Amino acid sequence: MRPAFVYCTLVLFLAAPRLAAAHDEATAPDPVIVPADDPAEPRDLAHAELVEVRGEKRGVDAASRLVVGRRELELRPRLRPGDLVEAVPGLFAVQHSGGGKANQYFLRGFDADHGTDVAFYADGVPVNLVSHAHGQGFADLHFIIPELVVGIEASKGPYYADLGDFATAGAVNLRLAETYGESLAQVTTGSFGFRRGLVVASPNLSDAWHMVLAGEAVSQDGPFQLGENLGRANLYAKATYTLSSASSLAVTAMHYGSSWRASGQLPLRAVCGESDASNLAPSAYGQPCIDRFGFVDPSEGGKTSRSSLSAVYTYSDADVRVKALAYAVASDFRLHSDFTFARDDRANGDAIEQTDSRTFFGSSVEGATHWHAFDALLLGRAGIDFRRDTIDAELWHDDRNRVRLDARSRSTIHELSTAAFIELDAHVTGSVRIVSGLRMQRFDALVDDRLNANGATSLSWGRDASLLLPKLSVIAALSGDTSLFLNGGRGFHSNDARGAMLRQDAASLMTPAWGAEVGMRSKPFAWLSLHGAAFVLDLASEQVWKGDEGTSAPASSTRRLGVEAGARVAVSNVFFADADLTLTDARYMHPADTGDLVALAPTKTFTAGFGARPTFGSWTPFAALRVKHLGERAATPDASIMADGFTVLDANLGARYRFVEAALDVQNVADASWREVQFATTSRLSYEPAPVTGIHFAPGWPRTLIARLTLYVD
Repeated sequence: MRPAFVYCTLVLFLAAPRLAAAHDEATAPDPVIVPADDPAEPRDLAHAELVEVRGEKRGVDAASRLVVGRRELELRPRLRPGDLVEAVPGLFAVQHSGGGKANQYFLRGFDADHGTDVAFYADGVPVNLVSHAHGQGFADLHFIIPELVVGIEASKGPYYADLGDFATAGAVNLRLAETYGESLAQVTTGSFGFRRGLVVASPNLSDAWHMVLAGEAVSQDGPFQLGENLGRANLYAKATYTLSSASSLAVTAMHYGSSWRASGQLPLRAVCGESDASNLAPSAYGQPCIDRFGFVDPSEGGKTSRSSLSAVYTYSDADVRVKALAYAVASDFRLHSDFTFARDDRANGDAIEQTDSRTFFGSSVEGATHWHAFDALLLGRAGIDFRRDTIDAELWHDDRNRVRLDARSRSTIHELSTAAFIELDAHVTGSVRIVSGLRMQRFDALVDDRLNANGATSLSWGRDASLLLPKLSVIAALSGDTSLFLNGGRGFHSNDARGAMLRQDAASLMTPAWGAEVGMRSKPFAWLSLHGAAFVLDLASEQVWKGDEGTSAPASSTRRLGVEAGARVAVSNVFFADADLTLTDARYMHPADTGDLVALAPTKTFTAGFGARPTFGSWTPFAALRVKHLGERAATPDASIMADGFTVLDANLGARYRFVEAALDVQNVADASWREVQFATTSRLSYEPAPVTGIHFAPGWPRTLIARLTLYVD
């Protein structure tokens, strides 16, 4: 898409005059777009923020779309960013290979690895990394300070014209604080060497200026025999200047650094107290078993950093809203892993080192307006965005002392993503809305292979791809506060540019997805909301795990069929409760002889919990209890190897008196023995005569107690 054409499209759209109404428009007041009254809710240009037109709230255009506000988030675990995103119904974030690595995400029948089919944003800035050394769409959220998240906007399915790459199973935008009611200092200590310090300051500069400054430092060893030795630090600064009654400018700077050791993924057959009927135990070779929190290769671990600068300009009046975003991000990543141990190199081991050093920058402009056509009210949006990544990615074979032995891949990658979208939200009658949209997406990629000719750049390939992505939603108000939703659309995730340049069996630069759902949302009482949906999602190429490289590669097309249902209770920002169930069947549409199941795709997820935070004079006690369950699922397409499910219960309680707050978090209250992540991997331990295929897993933490003390300053 040529930039000039894109910009002209946006300008013409916003400049278009209102259509003349069939009746005398003077008899009806002009609609006014105003922000939601609740300051705890996130604020955005057109769809995430609730807006009111003739007294009608809009912004909910699918049964599965959700905005979670600050008050509810305050009652959820907030030790790690992954804890917060689980506020999205059906979204699980689990951790493996050390506490500094990106989470692994599960949503709507997707084991999305580190983010391939779930798009993440922080104040609209994309988080997912294209052509990452460890996996496509790598989304590390550890640069987020959880207390600064004031709202979460979540959507599922490829039905939204403003969402692009990776938004197939869903998308999550974390809204970060522009101002903080109280400055605070917090210290946290807990089991397994967990230590955390947090400072948040929100100086009152003037009526026109708002600012938030924050810093976080975290360390932990975990329950492992080889302590994680995790160290993480975050810095955050955001300044917002009110230019006029209709416009503002916000600038955000963030920096994050982390390093850690990892115990890796253990072969089930070698772990004490576990059983793997298909394989021999260590005792058969006269070897001891491995403790559940032990390790095979002590060289695993990593180091990463991220720095970013972004600016957002917004303008809003009764007729037009405009938002312009610009951002620049620099990141470095180094990960040492050993998935197969001595399968390929019995002398030195199979350890690998993945490095990713990149800069990326981008911008987007989005506008919204409204007009009348006959008896219909039309709300329109249009936008453009682009992003440019420059990446140096390498894969090395290392020995057990992290000494590089040979290079397997060294590439410099340039990727350019450009897009334009337009969306029309037509209030056809008082009870029917039709939201139609079209996104035009283009990718351009260039790969320089630096592995050839003694490291010189000798081979270069370029490729481009484009997609048209139509979207359609129909919303019908059946009666009172009950609505029926019908959604459909085409989306995509991009693929690693290096795989798209292969001379044989090359992947496409963009994998299209098509999805649809029918759902219902009802609010029978002011304090209760119910939602349910049935969905289908077809993906042209599935991503499958490659254990020898610690990454994924494209496979054949898949289809997911599923249903989800949930309920949420909110009483005066004091009491919250929720329960959500998702059932999914994920299969290959053209299966091989080895089976048709999508390996590791979650088939059942369930979450539920409640929290309360009442106030009695100067006292504010609070408590919460949450449970999450991930069902058993196939680890191979023929289900010959299964991955166990788990159920974990977490709780927290505490109280605030005036400016002092004390709290206790209890994770895994029942002290369950559970496997946080699992893979079917072919590996060989040093004493085994031949490679063996079986479950490798990272253990979930046992019962963990974490206490925190917070001091507030007005």
